[in-house]
Amino acid sequence: MTEQDAYIQKMEAEQREATARFREIEAQADLADNEDTLDVLTGVRGFNDDVNRELQALRRADQRDWERLKDNAEHARRRFREHLDRAGTRWKDLRVAYRRQREDEVRELSAQVDRWAAARKRSSAEDSLLTREEFDFIKRGLKTAGELLDNLRHAHGQAWKTARDQYEANWRELQERSRRIRADADTTAAPP
Repeated sequence: MTEQDAYIQKMEAEQREATARFREIEAQADLADNEDTLDVLTGVRGFNDDVNRELQALRRADQRDWERLKDNAEHARRRFREHLDRAGTRWKDLRVAYRRQREDEVRELSAQVDRWAAARKRSSAEDSLLTREEFDFIKRGLKTAGELLDNLRHAHGQAWKTARDQYEANWRELQERSRRIRADADTTAAPP
């Protein structure tokens, strides 16, 4: 194997690793909430293509063009890595913001449940806004939401999307049950 072949293999291995990192970030693209974020991702994709084109040119290069093409490939690789780092940081920030927003929602509902629990303790079982089963369901749902948020903290790529989807489904069910309980409570509390 020539020195050029060894160099090309090394560059291709590094590129495969960087492309895998990019695919992980790309898997979370539906978190993007604005055009700037999507532009970062599109830019990274373009730089990834540049590196691949330069690697192909290196494979076809003769001795006279080798150094020039090698410099072009290095330059393309550096630009790709810089943009990949920037995209990775942006997506990490988006994941953290998403998780914090969801934690705030869970804390808010948890506080509401605590108020319900206090009201339930003040009143007799017949006068309570919540039946025991409803109260237990809400408490279990909040516990599950907390566990799913912990999963979000440690997941990346496709696993993060799956964890987020599980959280969203749990949260929708919890919100729907909460709305029904409040609607039932309002109709029960209203005078005939």
